[in-house]
Amino acid sequence: MKKIGWVLGLVLLCGLGVGARAQGDPELSKGWTFRGGFFVPERKISRQQEGDIWLTLGAERPFYEGERYNGTFSIDYYGSGGIYNIPFQVNLRSETNRLRYGAGVGVSIGHDATKGASSLAYNLQLGYVLRPGSSPITFDVRYLGTGGSSGQLNGWGFLLGLTF
Repeated sequence: MKKIGWVLGLVLLCGLGVGARAQGDPELSKGWTFRGGFFVPERKISRQQEGDIWLTLGAERPFYEGERYNGTFSIDYYGSGGIYNIPFQVNLRSETNRLRYGAGVGVSIGHDATKGASSLAYNLQLGYVLRPGSSPITFDVRYLGTGGSSGQLNGWGFLLGLTF
């Protein structure tokens, strides 16, 4: 629970930093997606040690917006107790007729059942825009994985997101 507090604190500090900078640059405060949901780990050892369902939180913002694809950067957290992962990723996202899809790659800081590890992180996303408009609400299913930890930090995330 202590680690969740740290992650929530970091997200809050980032939000305060964005708010402070937004006074000089109004565009910096727009386009953020904050999401939350649950994560189901793939490996039995992770589920046995920390349970079948974990918390996941994240924030994402575009840095490039094209006609069909957006480039974004994101930070996420998923974990329970002593097992967790914090991936920092660059993503390619797209949307067609309210269907969302994309992939991302980056680095992560995490701890599996036995040790802490930094490694390659990746995600695959398939989702749907539940409520379109100026502040859309989305639902995504994401496969979240790492190149390290013997797959103990790999699994499926189910997330609701709000963009503003």
